[in-house]
Amino acid sequence: MCAVYSIGKICYNGSVLKRRIAMELLIASYNICSSHFLYGHYTEENLNKLSDSIRACGADVVCLQEVDRGCARSSGVDMPAALGERAGYPHRYFIRIRPFQGGEYGTAILSKLPFDATQTFNYPVRIATQGTSCGYVRIGELTLFNTHLSVESDEANTETMRCLGDILKGQRTPWICCGDFNTNPDKFERILPWVRYANSSLLTYADRSIDNLLYTAPVRITDVYTRDTTSDRVTDHNMLLVRVNY
Repeated sequence: MCAVYSIGKICYNGSVLKRRIAMELLIASYNICSSHFLYGHYTEENLNKLSDSIRACGADVVCLQEVDRGCARSSGVDMPAALGERAGYPHRYFIRIRPFQGGEYGTAILSKLPFDATQTFNYPVRIATQGTSCGYVRIGELTLFNTHLSVESDEANTETMRCLGDILKGQRTPWICCGDFNTNPDKFERILPWVRYANSSLLTYADRSIDNLLYTAPVRITDVYTRDTTSDRVTDHNMLLVRVNY
């Protein structure tokens, strides 16, 4: 059986049979607040609402921020695995930021397509204690990063942004970087003037545009929009969706 995804033609017969060079992807960036926004603690209902939002968005790849794995406050649930299973994303990669309540806290990438490579980077920070890592998955020729930069102070946020920039500069393949950057996009023009960003004005957190997708040539952006994911009060972020071509 051959299934056609927006990123190209993938033929399935229980396993991948053939893959062409990827041409198009729909990417979602989604801060899920560890599913605790309304009640301050984990509930199965909240996890189901998150998985429903992820499934409904139709993205090929979903980059999640504020993710628990095995933490006491989330009843020990492995959120990347649980959300991936419920929303139909068989491939997952967890990026640890720090240990937390007997488990791990970080970001994650869910994908409908298999990964060719994965890697996590820890930022060499002096000031920041939050948002201190990023990671990527590689699908075909495209490297997809996910991060969540520090919210502690402007100085700490700048430090983590510069660390991320050093990693992105070293890439030798086309890349994109999703994340909750905890800053409006004008800061990229001051700190990382060589990157391009997809979201210049769409509000994703209150009256701010802090969720974004960074990219560089030859990646091109053909569509950018948000989905209202705050109405269920599971998270206080709207989902950002970006269609990329490369």
